[in-house]
Amino acid sequence: MLQSKSVLARLLANENISVEQGNYPTAFFDVENRTLGLPLWKEMSADETDLLIGHEIGHALFTPQTKEEITVPGVPHSYMNVVEDIRIERKVLDKYPGLVSNFKRGYLGLMNRDIFGTKDNDINEMGFMDRLNLKAKGRDLVEVEFSEEEMPYFKKAMAVETFEDVANVCKELVAWLGDGKKEQEDGDETTNGQSQPEESEESEMTAQDIADLFGESSEEQSEEGEPSDSDSDSDEDGDEGEESGAGEASGESEESDQEGEKSSNGEESEEKSEENSESSVSSGAGNSPDDVPENLPEIKTEKAQRENMSDLVEETDKMFLQGMNRAVYDIVKVGYKEVLETRKEFRKKLVEHDYQTEMDDSSRDYDAFMSENKGVVNLMAKEFEMRKAAYRSARARTSTKGSIDVNKLHAYKYDDNLFKQVTTLADGKNHGMMMLVDYSGSMYQQLDSVIRQTISLVQFCKRVNIPFEVFAFTTDNNGRNRLANIRQAGGVNTKFDYEDLVFIELFSNKMSKSELEYAMRTSFFHGQHPRCMGSLERLGSTPLNAAVLASQFAIQDFLRTNPVHKMNLITLTDGASDPARHISGKDVENQDRGWAKRYVMNVKGKQVELASRYGYDSSNTSALLNAVAGKNVQTANFFICTRRDFKYEQHRLLPWDTTAQRKAQKEMRDNGVWIMDNADGYDRRFIMVDKSASMSGENDEFQVDAEATPAQIARAFKKFSGSKKGNRVITTKFAELVA
Repeated sequence: MLQSKSVLARLLANENISVEQGNYPTAFFDVENRTLGLPLWKEMSADETDLLIGHEIGHALFTPQTKEEITVPGVPHSYMNVVEDIRIERKVLDKYPGLVSNFKRGYLGLMNRDIFGTKDNDINEMGFMDRLNLKAKGRDLVEVEFSEEEMPYFKKAMAVETFEDVANVCKELVAWLGDGKKEQEDGDETTNGQSQPEESEESEMTAQDIADLFGESSEEQSEEGEPSDSDSDSDEDGDEGEESGAGEASGESEESDQEGEKSSNGEESEEKSEENSESSVSSGAGNSPDDVPENLPEIKTEKAQRENMSDLVEETDKMFLQGMNRAVYDIVKVGYKEVLETRKEFRKKLVEHDYQTEMDDSSRDYDAFMSENKGVVNLMAKEFEMRKAAYRSARARTSTKGSIDVNKLHAYKYDDNLFKQVTTLADGKNHGMMMLVDYSGSMYQQLDSVIRQTISLVQFCKRVNIPFEVFAFTTDNNGRNRLANIRQAGGVNTKFDYEDLVFIELFSNKMSKSELEYAMRTSFFHGQHPRCMGSLERLGSTPLNAAVLASQFAIQDFLRTNPVHKMNLITLTDGASDPARHISGKDVENQDRGWAKRYVMNVKGKQVELASRYGYDSSNTSALLNAVAGKNVQTANFFICTRRDFKYEQHRLLPWDTTAQRKAQKEMRDNGVWIMDNADGYDRRFIMVDKSASMSGENDEFQVDAEATPAQIARAFKKFSGSKKGNRVITTKFAELVA
């Protein structure tokens, strides 16, 4: 349901806002991140959800954005919030009349839950602001009485058009109710010498007038709701408010402050007074300055609403997390230019510490590897081009009409195919490739194989002219910690733990020829000597899930600059991701949250459910991959493992299926690779034991002793041909996937 409601909210707000359900007691609108937050209430109806969305959209469209704009000296937040809610709800219902019935049913449901604390109280014996609040929200659902003295103020509050009107009316209400007047709950009408607003003939309002005012017709509301005092409602101000309000974003409410949201100036609110607390169903307006009159009556319905909303929160084992946003991605990503500069500086230090010999040896090995690898790259390119050609041929169309072929006219009696035939081939798809390379500590033994594999894929992309990007992912444990900036960019609500991710761009088609050559040569050296890596690229943990979250923005940027029809996302790993963890925020303060919880996170408009317990790492990665890739991105995984890991993968992926397990073992023995489709969220997985097979040009050497027996020669030849066969199987299956 959240996805459909997200679409509704975006349409109503006229912008691409984010809609998230979270650990909140009520709804809010985050003006900085343009995010609408919805609570998870017990038995929350669709009308109540529409009410919350419509109300918040009203604030997003019509309430001023900055804290300074919504601060009125001497007026408490609760008073501003009540009157501002009247204004924005009328405006949003005028703009979207179809929401009127949803608002009525939504408020009826809340009143049946006694959200305003009126069950044991006589509404007409409550204070003026309470009765105003109930009448404005309940509309024609509640009968509320106002005295002759109160009626002019009621009319003014109901007729506010601009935020300036709201401020002026609230000032009058504070002066009337607070300065020398103590309102009695029994409806006492004494004035204690306070001046009343000028009355006109329009100040008399009958019961029918009130009923008409709260009817469903937005036209009647605007006619009947005219203020009696000309000072508070000039046509000029009204027009100005309409024009400026449509694009305004919502101001921060006290509700948002309690839930860990940030105020519009980027600072967390520190105001803790009761009058500054959350009051409305949504983000409201105003603050509580220190010069508020001491004898000003409290709005009891707002206080009750604040307390009762916390009781509505559904007790669940789910914890809602904020995912990674664009601002965080820009911090954790390290561009290739910075990577190359860092490598150049670090290699100078290696020379100073007598590593020149190792660097020279690695350079010669790299040249030999690139020479051997040409054959495999050409084989992959041939397979790829063949499959592209097959794709075009299978979709070729031959025309059967058009210009007449005069050379066939003589055969018109027995052959009706007299037209010149033109065969139109289908357009070939443009491909793109993105790779994520695991730079975890456990990759120490396999890093050389993985780097060679990666370079082979890069060479293949260059050979067939496919745009590509390669990122390494690891944890920030070596002085490059940008924790403060990441936390500020991520917000103050509970979020997925991505704070130690480093997303390093190793290779890109944007590199010049010399830059790419230097990047591959130095990466080859790192594969041979993992200890000789700078602090930026030093092996750490395995934040694969965080890297998948980051890849959604990398893919967006990639598709923006490359006209790609078929996108491929490939991971090269030696194990599962780190367990999913969270970083607690203000939205879960004082809530009992144990370890055995399920996480729910919004990723690209989809709700992803993750397990917070150990042992579910692969299923969590699968869920994130499905959300990030969707139907438009094809995914593959090269899993470099030990024989022990291979056995574990067999039992995990093929539980209790001994026949399938034996088949996988035979495939591994024969080809050096076990290939599975639709496993762990990937379209295809290539599971390889160490260097048993690869897409690199390396093969086991055919070497035998001079005195070898025929049986020994046969085994050596079988091993040599087996490695070549494994390479052929991988290249064929890979080309089939990406073509």
